[in-house]
This record gives sequence, C-alpha cells and structure tokens, in this order.
Amino acid sequence: MELDKKDAEVVNKAIQFWESSSKITPDLAEELRKSYQVRNSNVDAVAIYALISAISCGLLAFGSLVIDEKWIELLRKKWGFSETIVGIGFSLLALLFVVLAKRKKAKSPDAPASNETYNITIALTIGVAITYWTRSFANFGGNYALPLLLAAVAYGIVAVLLESKLLWLVMIVSLAGWWGAQTHYWSGGNYRFAGMNYPLRMTVFGLVIWGFSWIVGKVKSLQFFADSTYSTGLLLFLIAAWSLSVFGNYDDLDAWTTIKQSHFWYWSLGFTLVLAGMIAFAFQNGNDTLRDLALVFFLLNIYTRYFEYFWDRTNKGIFFAILALSFWFVGRKAEQWRSKEKKTA
Repeated sequence: MELDKKDAEVVNKAIQFWESSSKITPDLAEELRKSYQVRNSNVDAVAIYALISAISCGLLAFGSLVIDEKWIELLRKKWGFSETIVGIGFSLLALLFVVLAKRKKAKSPDAPASNETYNITIALTIGVAITYWTRSFANFGGNYALPLLLAAVAYGIVAVLLESKLLWLVMIVSLAGWWGAQTHYWSGGNYRFAGMNYPLRMTVFGLVIWGFSWIVGKVKSLQFFADSTYSTGLLLFLIAAWSLSVFGNYDDLDAWTTIKQSHFWYWSLGFTLVLAGMIAFAFQNGNDTLRDLALVFFLLNIYTRYFEYFWDRTNKGIFFAILALSFWFVGRKAEQWRSKEKKTA
C-alpha cells in the first residue's frame, strides 16, 4: 500500500508508540512498517502538471478549430449537411467516446488523472452535438437556456455512467448557466427576476446546489459525487454572495457607479456575519472544506471592504497593522480550539 509522506509519518509514529508501550511486538512493528510504502510526491506533481497542460491544450485546440476556424460550418456547407445531421454525427461520436472511456477506466482504474483528461473530449463533443441539435429546433428562438439544460442532463447521465467528477462539475456549471439564461428569458430580458438581480439569483442557486449535496450523499449511485457537489455548491454560493455584497440587489450598472458603496452596507455586513458563522461552525465541527473556503473569502471580504471604504481615507500602515492583529486573533482562537479537540480526543 502506498501512502503520502504526511500519512506515512502518522502511521510510523503510531507504530512507534504501540511498540514502545508494548502494545505490539518488535517483529510485528517491523512487519507493519514493511506493509506500506511512501508515495513519490514528485511523480504525483508531474502527473498533476501534465493533466493541467493536457486540459489547457485541449481547450485551446478546441477553441482554435471550432470557434476560430469554424471548420465544422465549412464542412457542413460544403457537403450540404443540415444542422440536424451534424448533431446526430457528434452524438454518435460522443457515444463512441463514452464506450471507449468506460473500457479505458476498466483497464486502468488506478489512473484517474488520465481518465479524466480523456473525459474532456466527451464534454466538448457533447457540447458541439447539443449546439447543433438545438439550432435545428424550429422553436429555439435564441433561448440559450434550452441547450444549457439539455447539456446539463447529458453531462449528468454520462458523469454517473463513468463516475467522472469532471463531467459532474461541468454539469453543475451548465446548470448555473441554464439558471441565469432561463431567468433572463422568463423576465423578458430584464435584469431582475422575481425581484432578484443576477448576483442574488446566483447566490440562491449556489445555496441550492450546496444543500443538494446532502441529497446526493443519500443516494447510493450518486454518493461518489457528494464531496464535489458540496465543494462546488459552497464555492458558487460564496462567489455569488461576495458579488452581492459589492453590488447589492441593484440592476442598473450605470446608476450603481454613481452611488456610494456605503449605500450597500447591510449587504456587506450580512456577508461578513455569514462568513463568521461558517468559520465558527467549521472549526467546531472539523469541516476542513468549509473552514478553508470560508477563511479565503473572509480575507477577500476584508480586502474588498477596505478598498470600498478606507482606501482614500486611512493610513495604509495603520490598516494593515489592524489587519495583522485581527489575523493573529483568529489564529490564536484556532489554536485554542485545536487544543480543546486534542484534549477531548
């Protein structure tokens, strides 16, 4: 069994403690030490960088061939294919890629990085197929919510079939796009829907996805996606809530630029209180994901409020001194909570 360096250190310390306290014999301790190996972190780093490079190159190639060159359109017009025929062709191609990805995963289950890289091709192919399918619909009418919804459904089905977190993430992003486009369509092209501007609408959407992760964790076939749904929903909620604290529930950008930022103080205060509550809850319950993301946005919130209210009024040295003291206080509290957890453990 291979372990990360940190995990191996924890296991080794545990074995040493058991051996020194005569819980296990020296022979058993030596056997336990030989039962695991330290994973080469350099190889993992190379694999991650290679994955990032592959994704970047794949997206650039797709953008260059499909968006810039528009070679699909050139071939379609040259051979006289209808948009429906192109949609069918790419649908069959996507189905072929799904079958190949299923076989590839069965042969190499211990290579998640390369498997997910291959799934990028599936995501792009499905996107092209649905684009041409919906363009052939007579009642499309420029409503981009329809293809985004169909894409989300397709990505979700394939993600479950292949157990691909990447495609599941693409599904959630497609749903976010659908929600924005559909509410824009329902509102008749206005910036408000049901009294909500875009930041408030996306805050609600992020909150729904975040809460939906609880349901995902209860469904056996979807439990694999529970953590990624939780993290993605939380991130979407925090990004949208941060933008809401800046713009408020305002729907006129030109008018917003003429209003002092203090006009939206209650949105800023609400966002700060929510973050403080999330951080306290995360530390008390040992929720690392919630703690890390909430702390990042807490820092972002402080810098945002500073640029909004104090950039031209406060001495920069005094401000950052106060900021340093506040971070020291937070760090001190975190150490106290950790000490309490160790005593109760």
